[in-house]
Amino acid sequence: MSKYFIGIIMVLSVGSAAAHEDIPAPNLGDTLNRTITLYDEERIGRNIYKNLQKNNYIIDDFLVNDYITYLGNRLSRNISMERDYFFFMTKSNAVNAFAVPGGFMGFNAGLFTLTQNEAQLAGVVAHELGHVVLRHSAEMMASSNVNSIPMWIGIFAGLLAGETEASIAAIQSGIGFSVQKNINLVRENEIESDNFAVMLMNKSNYDLNEMANFFLLMQGDSNNQENLNEYFMTHPLYKNRISTIKKRAREQVNPIKNSTDDYFYVRNILESKMRILKNMKYKFSDDPIQNHRYALSLVNSGKYTEARKILSQSFSKDRFNIYLASLMSEILWLEGKKSESKEILKKILSIYPNNNAISHQLFFFNIKDQVDLEQSISGVEYLMKYNSYNPQAYKILAEAYSKTNRFYKSKLALINYYNLKGNITMAFKVIDDGNSSDKLTDYEKGYLQKLKNSILCTTNPPLEPIFGNKTCN
Repeated sequence: MSKYFIGIIMVLSVGSAAAHEDIPAPNLGDTLNRTITLYDEERIGRNIYKNLQKNNYIIDDFLVNDYITYLGNRLSRNISMERDYFFFMTKSNAVNAFAVPGGFMGFNAGLFTLTQNEAQLAGVVAHELGHVVLRHSAEMMASSNVNSIPMWIGIFAGLLAGETEASIAAIQSGIGFSVQKNINLVRENEIESDNFAVMLMNKSNYDLNEMANFFLLMQGDSNNQENLNEYFMTHPLYKNRISTIKKRAREQVNPIKNSTDDYFYVRNILESKMRILKNMKYKFSDDPIQNHRYALSLVNSGKYTEARKILSQSFSKDRFNIYLASLMSEILWLEGKKSESKEILKKILSIYPNNNAISHQLFFFNIKDQVDLEQSISGVEYLMKYNSYNPQAYKILAEAYSKTNRFYKSKLALINYYNLKGNITMAFKVIDDGNSSDKLTDYEKGYLQKLKNSILCTTNPPLEPIFGNKTCN
């Protein structure tokens, strides 16, 4: 099995499960669907995602997002439910993850500070997939006395952004279901998601012992809660979850703990972004992961030449490791060695065509350098077919279109960028600038106005009262 799985796959897609999947989705009946439809869930999830982007809560890094998407897809391909799943990483240092309506799942960077291997992280992803497939968010909304989509968007976004006090107050006063009912529902959902995760981990051949080990780590990290009454804990006691999982683990045959080294490289990147890696003391190592880690620390400190010397010790032995190659290319670019920087990426792509992260890095450098613009535009457009939720890709496209005098397309890409980032004001400014320009045809201006109306009406709550329009049904 390859050490660098993400480098092998052509394109990471966010999509429905494959035909061979055999863990059936539960039949939740018509009552829930009548109350909260899958379309409602998707609208809520999309707007929560935008709110999190607006608050600069989401990590927009292609290598990081490719990895969490790979891991999510590896698990979700064993589910028969026909829906889309979207996995992303957040900047929070808290050891936590969350699922919101619509198949959107966020995983905090802090998870990598406590998990020790890929199987432990896979257990967290499988658990959140359980919440999505079992539609626990919709169940919670349906059990409340108020069916208000805008209110729920505010509550979920507030909770996830750390505004816990205000969000809980809204739950207690506005939603109208008792504390005990809330606790019981959450506890029941956690147990159901654990059971689902066990099935999914087993089907995906991940070691269930590592899922249990992660709960042990969590237990050690939560000693301050040990004296809380079990009844009032929002999660079942860890010891109860651990014993159940350990029992199922005994039935596994040759499960895997780490299928790839990607987990450790991504942990390095996240710790770098969290500024954990800075001014590290270095000892010579034959371990490329350790050298990658130290090189990132040096880059954070602006010591590019020293970082290149350290990284080259490993890169010279493995020039097709996408993590070493990506970092080496970045360092060379920062040193002004643009041709050398891009040559590394081109060689990687000759082996792994259309690798998402490496492709975007090369296209970004080409656009900044104003070379091979047409090829770069075509490449980004192709990759966007598989992930239309990455705002940075739209930003790259907007700049490329602008430099090739495609005024209209540049406007569209920039609108999508601001819309995904939750900055509706700037999206409308781009639209208005386009409509007042003589560079657009009447047809193009008409489309921009339709796009504005669409944004007005799909935002929750619809923005039309604020902007004085009467466009939404």
